Amino acid sequence: MSSEYRMSSPDIVVNGKVNGISNANSENGLNGSASGSLNGVIRKDTSLKHTHVNGFGVAGNSKTYEVTEQINGFNKTSNGDASHSSSEPNRPHGGQGSPLRSQLGLKLKPHKPVSRKPSPLQCLLCPYTTENPSVLEEHINRSHFDPLSPGIPNRSNQDTLTAFQCPICTLAFDTSSDLELHVNIEHKEILSPAKIDMDTNGASGYNRDHSGSVCPVCGLSFAKMKTNEMEEHIDKHFAKSPQAVSYEAQKAREQKEFEMLRAQYGMDDQGNFREQSAAAMQRAVYAGEMSVEAYYERQVGLKAAESYGIDDGSSCTKTVAARVLSLSNAAVGVTKTYVCSGVDHYASSYGDKGWGCGYRNLQMLLSSLLQNTLYNEALYKAWGNHGPARTAMPSISRLQRMVEAAWAQGFDVQGRDQLGKLYNTRKWIGATEIVTVLSWLRIDSQLVDFHRPTSIDGRHPELFNWVLHYFEEPRNHTPPLYLQHQGHSRTIIGIEQRPSGLTLLVLDPSHGPRQVAALGTNQESLRLIRRGPAAMRAPQYQIVAVRGLIETEEQYQAKKVLKSLRIPPDR
Repeated sequence: MSSEYRMSSPDIVVNGKVNGISNANSENGLNGSASGSLNGVIRKDTSLKHTHVNGFGVAGNSKTYEVTEQINGFNKTSNGDASHSSSEPNRPHGGQGSPLRSQLGLKLKPHKPVSRKPSPLQCLLCPYTTENPSVLEEHINRSHFDPLSPGIPNRSNQDTLTAFQCPICTLAFDTSSDLELHVNIEHKEILSPAKIDMDTNGASGYNRDHSGSVCPVCGLSFAKMKTNEMEEHIDKHFAKSPQAVSYEAQKAREQKEFEMLRAQYGMDDQGNFREQSAAAMQRAVYAGEMSVEAYYERQVGLKAAESYGIDDGSSCTKTVAARVLSLSNAAVGVTKTYVCSGVDHYASSYGDKGWGCGYRNLQMLLSSLLQNTLYNEALYKAWGNHGPARTAMPSISRLQRMVEAAWAQGFDVQGRDQLGKLYNTRKWIGATEIVTVLSWLRIDSQLVDFHRPTSIDGRHPELFNWVLHYFEEPRNHTPPLYLQHQGHSRTIIGIEQRPSGLTLLVLDPSHGPRQVAALGTNQESLRLIRRGPAAMRAPQYQIVAVRGLIETEEQYQAKKVLKSLRIPPDR
């Protein structure tokens, strides 16, 4: 509604006739009246009067009435329209078979007026009803009054027609500037959007204190922001998108992404290596990718390997480095190729697909160390009777126990507090866990942190140069490099020098055994492992490089605190 609603209650007199008898005639003593309201509801007067008109007893209100006819000593009552004439003469008999009144022992009760509740008044705009016109008027003004619509001017005063009237209140001003100043000062709470706050019941309310206000788009707290900073922050959201982003949709999306990250990093506590292996192999059988016989053979081999803590070797491809070196040296455009001393490829299997890349890359690194007598002796001595055989590769479950054993010895306390436990979980491990377990095994390693790109196009030329220098260093045994970036890890087994630049040779646990077995068959197969600068654009990288053995107890204790080399150096 555009202006305040006011209702009046005029009295309405209803006159009618029944068999020629006027119910508004004072001679007959019948008086009926009714009051009306604006919404068309008639409120009836409940007062009743009784009279006798030519032998008729009439009792009525504005709508219903009762007629009592007395004929020859008989009383007859009828409702509605009467059909008897008031001038009809009295008869000795009321009808055939009708007894005389003297023969009737009727005990008639005196007439009592019937009290009726007034009919309710209904709102014109909603189902609300009330018996009080004032209450109805207040309801309309409160519930259906739009403060932002212009009011209807008072046409009785022509001066106000030319004035500037406030669209919210009844005040009028001579100039538009006065009106604007009035609205901005007196009605700023109505015209300005209030801060939305959630009360204890989850209902939205208005909160003028910034300490409880949050951004309706991203949920950022406005506790330490000024009003202009809050406005600028919200405007940035809508500058990027023409439509407002639902706060609830944003929260739901963030929750979904959080759950996906938990599952991605194995933090959802949903199964372990053995359980995932069994479930994945069952799906492979249903899909026709594995025969039932192969399924049971793999199950038996997996249980035996897990009981001894060794890898079953089903995903291992031997002597990869030697084949890559011979093929790369013969490639056109390659001036020099550097490859690690020796390495076996370990691919992700049914039990660790999606979360086990860190363990598989650790197995690749250990496969190179086990091929060297010096490192082999150190490893066998370190894990002793609790480890696998001298030439066997520890399983993922055994590697999880090794990391936990290193934590128990005081290595990487921060990592222990973050992950809690590893054994029988699907939690990921990264570069810090690799350094931790190598240090516990008394293998000296270095953590190198390429914490930002070193070129304006987002590439990491310093990383390529560092890898080249590592493989150029003369040593008796050159292990591969553990490469970590956001969400994944790989193993660098060498690097190619070309006139156009450097190319890394990288093994990935996601490569299947058939793909890796094809390496060395032709030049095209090397595309699987070649990675140039354009393919290395992650924001950060970490590399773990083996530097020898930990000889003294002092070095061993110092390794319990992780340290890294940051490239480029911090300023």
